[in-house]
Amino acid sequence: MMEKLRLRRSARKDSERIEKLVYEHYYKLVPMLDGFKPEEETVCKKVVDKDGNIIAGCTGYVFPWGCMYIDDMWVDERYRRQELGSNALQAVEKVAEEKGCHLIWLGTWDFQAKPYYLKHGYTLFAEVNDCPKGHTDNHLFKRLDQERTIRPCKPIEYEILDGSEDDAEYICDQLDDGYNAPILKPKHGYIKINRKLVDEDGKVVAAIMAGVNEIDVAWIWKIWVEEDYRGQGLGSLLVRHFEKKAKEKGATKIISEDIYDWNVGFFQKAGYKVAGELKDLPKGHSFFIVGKDI
Repeated sequence: MMEKLRLRRSARKDSERIEKLVYEHYYKLVPMLDGFKPEEETVCKKVVDKDGNIIAGCTGYVFPWGCMYIDDMWVDERYRRQELGSNALQAVEKVAEEKGCHLIWLGTWDFQAKPYYLKHGYTLFAEVNDCPKGHTDNHLFKRLDQERTIRPCKPIEYEILDGSEDDAEYICDQLDDGYNAPILKPKHGYIKINRKLVDEDGKVVAAIMAGVNEIDVAWIWKIWVEEDYRGQGLGSLLVRHFEKKAKEKGATKIISEDIYDWNVGFFQKAGYKVAGELKDLPKGHSFFIVGKDI
């Protein structure tokens, strides 16, 4: 059956469909929790000055397995060490609690805020070295369903408001382009390497969503193989193809975070090493971060 398949670049509509199919499969294995939306829900808290300008903010995503990922945390350099970030972080955590989340997790580089998050009750569960070269990507979590000490925050004289999608994008840009860029030194734009395998009729039977980011770290976001074609090595073929292309584009490491106990074995067989395991994401299962040097 494999010799009849052709490898092609994926269009955006292919990737959108593949992502939908992947999550449909996941939710058959582990159903969504009651009260949560099927799509990830953006949460944004912004701190504004008297003129309404954003001077700090924290953003996150709520997922239908009752968990939240903290995406961005930023404070304007002129307002640091005034507890603005801590107040924004706790405001986002409060939303997670109110929605019934049992767990929060996040990532932070070695030059960012690992000690800060430890101080706020987070626990380290993974370290990815040379991601990018010369830096360590740290991953931490906090349980919300267990007794814990909440760090007291000094009150601030600024308003904390709900932020929009545009506000969340602004906070992300300030962090990436302002704080991170001088240290990480981006080399190029994101290089998309999405691929699909199609049969003689042009039907997509397997696909990979992946690419190389601005700092030469390659990412595998999603892999999907139609049920009738599983067990034939199509997923492995797509991964090997991506590894070759990523290396040609200058990547030195490949990371994947959309890994759970039901698919981690596939990556381990392909030579990926587990950098960390987070239990109960989703409840009763484990979430993994895996990586491979290329």
